[in-house]
Amino acid sequence: MRILFPIIGAAVALASPALAADTPPKPTQEQLRSAEATLSYMVSAINSKDVPTEMKNGLFGCLYENSLRQISTARDEVLAKNKGKVDTANPTQQLVIIAQICGAPLPEPAAKGTAPKTDGR
Repeated sequence: MRILFPIIGAAVALASPALAADTPPKPTQEQLRSAEATLSYMVSAINSKDVPTEMKNGLFGCLYENSLRQISTARDEVLAKNKGKVDTANPTQQLVIIAQICGAPLPEPAAKGTAPKTDGR
């Protein structure tokens, strides 16, 4: 057992510089707020009964395959390029941006002149 500790310690010491090199810089407070908002929009959509399953699956898959940092940074870039065109207080617009970044399928808009479906009552 005593032999094992030095070997493990040496392996950790060798791996630590490699892991540190791949570590991104510490995020700023603004980046953290943006990531928090991005995650909030995604989780709200995934938990919503009004969001289609295909879109939920796309958002979840995107979050699984990409870092929140990547998704949030891409959202920030879209918002910066479209300053004044996007209502940043509108969660639907924010969700559409995130869904497009993620490649998640968007719900089909209702056709104009189509009556909403009812149960006949």
